[in-house]
Amino acid sequence: MKYFFYSLLLLVVSGLTSCKKFLVENPKGTLTDNNFYKTEADAQAAVTSVYDGLNDQWNIYYRGIYLLAELTTDNAECGIGVANAYIRALKAYTHGPVNDRIQVLYQSLYATIADANTAIDKIPAINFDEGRKNKLIGQAKFVRGLLYFNLVRLFGPVPLVLHPVTDVAGAYPSREPVDNVYRQIITDLQYGELYLDEANTAAAAGRATSAAASGLLSKVYLTLGKYDSAKIEAKKVLDLPASEYALLDNYFNIFSPGNRHNKELVFAVENLGNTGSANGFALALFLPRSTIKFADGTYLGGNSADVPTTEFYNSFKAGDLRKDRTFFTQYDAGGGLVTFQPHWFKFFDSSALTNLGEGSLEYPVIRYADLLLTYAESINEIQGPTAEALEAVNKIRRRAFGKGINTPDVSVDLAGLSQEAFRDSILNERRWEFGFEDHRWFDLVRTGKLISLLATKGITVNSYNVLFPLPQAEIDVNKNLTQNDGYK
Repeated sequence: MKYFFYSLLLLVVSGLTSCKKFLVENPKGTLTDNNFYKTEADAQAAVTSVYDGLNDQWNIYYRGIYLLAELTTDNAECGIGVANAYIRALKAYTHGPVNDRIQVLYQSLYATIADANTAIDKIPAINFDEGRKNKLIGQAKFVRGLLYFNLVRLFGPVPLVLHPVTDVAGAYPSREPVDNVYRQIITDLQYGELYLDEANTAAAAGRATSAAASGLLSKVYLTLGKYDSAKIEAKKVLDLPASEYALLDNYFNIFSPGNRHNKELVFAVENLGNTGSANGFALALFLPRSTIKFADGTYLGGNSADVPTTEFYNSFKAGDLRKDRTFFTQYDAGGGLVTFQPHWFKFFDSSALTNLGEGSLEYPVIRYADLLLTYAESINEIQGPTAEALEAVNKIRRRAFGKGINTPDVSVDLAGLSQEAFRDSILNERRWEFGFEDHRWFDLVRTGKLISLLATKGITVNSYNVLFPLPQAEIDVNKNLTQNDGYK
């Protein structure tokens, strides 16, 4: 739906056209606000458009954010398939305001926010059941809150656009203070907590829930250093029935195509794989190039673009089963077993090897394990490594080493740590647990360790690199925008 009723003013906010062009161009289609947004089906279509924005994995999840939040860390590097100099600049921390990958992500985030704004503003006037109406609005507000959470962490003060742009003045927003952006994020997510379903039915898979809103709120509060609130919000999800959300017994099962809607995924981006439309999870960029052979002698069309660092691969402890789901170094697709340098394996889908755009796995945004670690970190920052905080982390560690999740095991359990040592242990655990899930840069910035930790691994980061530059194309169009310090 989004493709034929976007207003040009919304595109102005995304920097995709100019204000002058908007003033002289007439709409090409016949579908307008006046003859749409009349029925519940229209409201559903408006919210579906919002989810479509999340599903645009090249621009947002997974690759848009991956290039800023994973590639720029000690987890990932540019493989032989990366020809884009702007991507290599991100890895080298030589990126500036003119960078097409930063621009694409920034514009895509705002384009999807624009869809959310339209749904939030238009749905209330449609005549249908108030409960269902509030759920749809809550879903749109959840996505808006999620995307602003990404924006404010990546760029700092950003324009806070909350309604469809209807006049020229609205097309030139200024940057809003960080506190104001976070205040709006919290407001949107609290609405979701109030009106969304606690958990999804199979028919509503991929939709935001009140648990997802609480989970995201816990991450927001953790980022803000509001540890009491982070603990409370995480506990809301952790206390829900295990039939709704839980830590799976086996790490591999989280990323199994046959188990794509599992209880550990509190919120994930839905991918429609194996439909013949190449609208699934795209595998090509992280698979080996000209290496894996089929039985007929042809090769798997991987590109070796997005690859892990050898240091990350080697950082896993002996016996940690997560290593063999996060990476792979050999595979037989019918033409014989071949061995290669470590490549990402977490979202590998063997059913999509002949059509690499048809992967069927979800892309996790919030996992149950994330909330256990958020809960443990919050407690540690409040009062140190209590037994409850240690147990939250140890559940994850036991699973990682093939132990019973709820059975203490001295061979893997953390114990007797200082507050600082436990803080470091949680950061390490997050790295091993969430590799290739776009957490690492955010975790390093949030804990104040981006510069110092990467320096120990030969990666030079300037003090101003804790934020990315606003795209120069946006500043050229909107003179009310300013640039982050350090970027020329």
